[in-house]
Amino acid sequence: MAGIATLVFGLFMFSFQDVIIKAFSDQYSVLQIVFIRCSVALVPIVIAILWISGWRGFVAYEPRLLLLRGLFGFLSYLGYYLAIAALPLAEVVTIVFSAPIFITVLSVVLLKEKVGARRWSAILVGFLGVVVVVGPSGQIADLAVILALLTALTYALMSIVTRYVGASDAPWTMSLYSVVVFILGSVVASLLVAVFEPAFNTEDPSLQFLLRPWVVPTTTDLLLMIFIGLNWSVGSYCLAKAYSVAPVSVVAPFEYTYIIWAVLFGYLIWSEVPAVTTFVGLGLLIGSSLYILRRELRTRDQNTESELAPRPAASTRQADDPPVKAAGG
Repeated sequence: MAGIATLVFGLFMFSFQDVIIKAFSDQYSVLQIVFIRCSVALVPIVIAILWISGWRGFVAYEPRLLLLRGLFGFLSYLGYYLAIAALPLAEVVTIVFSAPIFITVLSVVLLKEKVGARRWSAILVGFLGVVVVVGPSGQIADLAVILALLTALTYALMSIVTRYVGASDAPWTMSLYSVVVFILGSVVASLLVAVFEPAFNTEDPSLQFLLRPWVVPTTTDLLLMIFIGLNWSVGSYCLAKAYSVAPVSVVAPFEYTYIIWAVLFGYLIWSEVPAVTTFVGLGLLIGSSLYILRRELRTRDQNTESELAPRPAASTRQADDPPVKAAGG
């Protein structure tokens, strides 16, 4: 219960960040918001590392992989907030929750993990859910939809890299490297925008959010940007804590409570009412993702049992789901 409550609270905190950044999408540059947010978040992260691990907490065992993880996280974060500048919050969140589907596919391609027919069927159901959300309204080629799908893909890539570094580097160390990449990425991207922005003349809300020049924020807006930096630190800690005090199989399904806040705030603030197709697609996505999680956990348990047993029995394996080769050993 402690793990579930901590996770739900952390996701609730993250939802405030979505609301504030969506509200800023017609006034500020997303790169400026990222820079301020991460610069603020850097302070509590450094304090936490010093408090928990001392100076050795700044040393990474896999620095190149951590930087790559940070890059994928930066692209995922950028794509997500560019998407919500043009689409309803609930619709973007629904599309982004296709990330577990991408993770499973990428684990086969990059990690050579084994996936049986049942999980492949679940993957197809999940992609059908995405098509249901974006297809009937003719938005499948819309820039914001593409950005939301790229967000799910880059988040999946970040998760794959995390499988490699999770056993060697502490969560706070990973967060530190991610924040540093976010800050550097926002600066480099802003310089590129300053060079190429005159060549663009667009009315697209997502591109405007990206290409808009930096401006001096009002005192209230600056305080809100500082708040989302502190908010991100609290939310990240809650998620890390949740998965450290409770099993993944218990906690992970409650990540879908994030969609509740997206629907609620979208309705209360912007009068966004999700279409029936959004709920149908969401149901398909949640069902397929939970099934994939269940199959993966069962396969890991069977793999562990076969390693501990002196003579693993062939009958303990699922015919359609051979044991997964664990990443990083």
